[in-house]
Amino acid sequence: MTLARPSVVVTRTTRWPRVTRGNTANPLVPRPLPRPRLKLLERVGVRAVRRTRSATEPVDAIHVLNEGERAELRRVERGAVLRAAAAGALAAVLCAAAESTLAPEDVDLGDPAALAWAWAPFGAVLALVTVTEILFLYASSLRAVRDLAYAAGLPLDGEESDETRLALARAALELPSPIEPSFGVDPQHEATRAELLAASFAYKGKTALTNFLFKAFVRRALGRAATRVLLAFTAVPVNAAWNAWVAWSVVREARIRVMGPSAAEELLGHAFAASEKPSPACAAVLHQAVGCAIVRTRELHPNLVVLLRAMRAHLGPPPQRRLDDVPGFLLALAALPEEERRLTLRCLTIAAIIDGRLSRRERQLLVQAQQVTGHEPDLGPAERLLRDFGSGNPVPAADVLAGG
Repeated sequence: MTLARPSVVVTRTTRWPRVTRGNTANPLVPRPLPRPRLKLLERVGVRAVRRTRSATEPVDAIHVLNEGERAELRRVERGAVLRAAAAGALAAVLCAAAESTLAPEDVDLGDPAALAWAWAPFGAVLALVTVTEILFLYASSLRAVRDLAYAAGLPLDGEESDETRLALARAALELPSPIEPSFGVDPQHEATRAELLAASFAYKGKTALTNFLFKAFVRRALGRAATRVLLAFTAVPVNAAWNAWVAWSVVREARIRVMGPSAAEELLGHAFAASEKPSPACAAVLHQAVGCAIVRTRELHPNLVVLLRAMRAHLGPPPQRRLDDVPGFLLALAALPEEERRLTLRCLTIAAIIDGRLSRRERQLLVQAQQVTGHEPDLGPAERLLRDFGSGNPVPAADVLAGG
């Protein structure tokens, strides 16, 4: 007896719309950043940055460094730089010793198997030393970032600090800020593929080029006296100096990210306190000012994310328009009344320096904004604001108002 095969009814699964905040019918409407899906290195970094003890209670704003905090931050920075330099020097010495003792001199290049066996011992030592050095540098940077945040009084032990921990972990691990479109802003809106490729190659080739040039200089200076062993050891000072510079850069970037949230709130407070409540047209241009600053930095720096949120807290949700359209921003800025032009210039100046640097492209944007509003180009206020913010000095309201 043959059993009838039951009929199978194929139905189309209903795809329910995902619930999000705000109106998502228009793709230009900015919305909050989704919780990021972290990679393995980021997850490790976030766990390392999280600490079990609470931060010291700051006596002033986090971005204002008193003498005790400055001394502690200098100690943290000095320790990170010295550890990195020592690790670089030791790694270079070990690699040089392995090259002078294990690297073969006369090998038949036509025999791949013999060539591989001859270079295997040196390659194994080189790989072991390199991996150990990298892991040590990562651990040292994470320790420095954690100590730096503790010294400044930045809390990192609550759920509300998730993004702060991620931002500091990325700084310690030298991971780039996100470049994906968020908040209605595409950081790469003006970047060409050739420019991005050139920047990537330039970053990866710095150390190799430095070592090559230094060896060439030593070879030319010493002539025949430059033996193979001596040339192998020329990488020691180069590697130490390079590691020290990278460690200093990491600690400086972490310090900027620690100070950014409180600085953004205070600087925007100074800018808005000196002006009347912005009109809807001005509010739209103010959101665009931050978006265009992100476009000019070509990355979504965490301090600019904080500034976007602070702008929303002051003005409400941004309008349904592109926030990364620089020509459109300049046209809308020129159409504002004089007082609102000044307010926008002040906020644009804050957005340009809140990531701790004032790049050539950001300078160009500031000059263009000053020109379309009838002001003489003057980057002095932005440079003074950057200097005070980067050094941890109190920023008087007069310096913020000078930006417009």
